[in-house]
Amino acid sequence: VIWSSDKIDIMIQTIRDGLALKKSDVVGDLGCGGGWILKQLKPHVKNIVGLDFSTAMLSNAVEFCPTESFVCGEIGRLPFKDESLDCVLSYFVFLNFLDDDFVEQSLLDVMRVLKKGGRALIGQLPDKSLSKDYDRAKAEYFNYCEANFKLGKSHREVCRAPQKLFEREQLKRFLEHEKISYHFERSFNPFFRPGVAPVVEWRFDLVLRKSG
Repeated sequence: VIWSSDKIDIMIQTIRDGLALKKSDVVGDLGCGGGWILKQLKPHVKNIVGLDFSTAMLSNAVEFCPTESFVCGEIGRLPFKDESLDCVLSYFVFLNFLDDDFVEQSLLDVMRVLKKGGRALIGQLPDKSLSKDYDRAKAEYFNYCEANFKLGKSHREVCRAPQKLFEREQLKRFLEHEKISYHFERSFNPFFRPGVAPVVEWRFDLVLRKSG
């Protein structure tokens, strides 16, 4: 199902607000995939570089955004210098990291590459305590799509990959132990459609701040 322009606009505005983006910012999009979010954000910043570990995805991104910069690399071992980015975005990515130690290592590496005064948005984290609400919303969205679009087989359902469920208290303990400034925000609703709230509780965004 192709997302409508108003749905994409709401998502991009949510990201811009979470990062407090400025036209002078240099941004890293970690796990950029095919570059579709990066392309939407580019007009709002000075420069944006996309990172992904998949060369196939990066090839798609270069074709989709031929004027932008991309690098092959892994979150947790970022190929960026210390304090080289004003903002970092990683959206629909950390939910694929099943190992707690790797999540924590990745967050520390994000903080390493942030400039003083910089912000990071780790977006679309599934809330473990609200997983039933997510399941319900997903079922309702499928029914909506089935009634309004011609659907083929879903690759994600045929080849379903596990997703990490995050506990906010566990994240809080780690971040406070590392003395990292943070707050949680409601996340953009990936099942948004007319008549449905644009943000939700069952997924949340983690905003990190590096003191100046």
